Amino acid sequence: MSDEKPLGTGEVARLLHVTQVAVLLWIRAGKLKAARVPGGRYRIARDDFRKFLADNRLPVTLPPAPAKRILVVDDEAAVREAFDAALSAKGYHVILAADGRKALRILREERFDLIFLDILLPTMSGASLLKAVKRRDPEALVVLITGFPDHDETLAALEHGPAMLLRKPIKLTDIHAVLEIVFKEPKAP
Repeated sequence: MSDEKPLGTGEVARLLHVTQVAVLLWIRAGKLKAARVPGGRYRIARDDFRKFLADNRLPVTLPPAPAKRILVVDDEAAVREAFDAALSAKGYHVILAADGRKALRILREERFDLIFLDILLPTMSGASLLKAVKRRDPEALVVLITGFPDHDETLAALEHGPAMLLRKPIKLTDIHAVLEIVFKEPKAP
C-alpha cells in the first residue's frame, strides 16, 4: 500500500466532474475500492483510484501528493542550512527554526510529517519542546539530534519517545537513513 494521503469521495467527485452520489454508487457497486473510516466516510487509496481510472479508461491525471513537510530545529545555522539543502534537494518542504520558542510557534500553526530536533537550544530545551509536541500529537515523528548523547537534557528528552537519536556531527548518509526508515525511501546511492 502506498503511504500517499487517501482521497475522499468529494475529491474524487471533483477530479472526475461527477457528483459525490455517483462516487458512492461506484463504491457500493464494488467498482471503486474504498475503506470506511470511523464516522462512516469513505477513503480511497490513490493506487486504487489510479486502477479505477485505468480500468475505466478515464483520461484523468491524479495530482501528485503534496511534498512531505519537515521541521528542522537547531540553533546552529550551518546545521539548519545543511539539513535544508539535503532535504530540499529530495523534494521535501522544509521549515527551519533556530530556537525552541520559534519552533513551538510554528508547530501551533502547522503540521509536519517529520521533525529534526536539537536538544540543547536557547529559550527552550529540546526536551521541553518534545514534551509539548507529544502532548499535542502523540504520533509525531521526532528525531533528536545532539552532540551530547549523555547530557541530562538528552536523557530527559528520551523519556518522551522520540523516533530516533542522531549524534552530531551528522552526515548526509544519516539523514538519508532516517528518510529510508520514516518515509520508506529507496536507499541513497
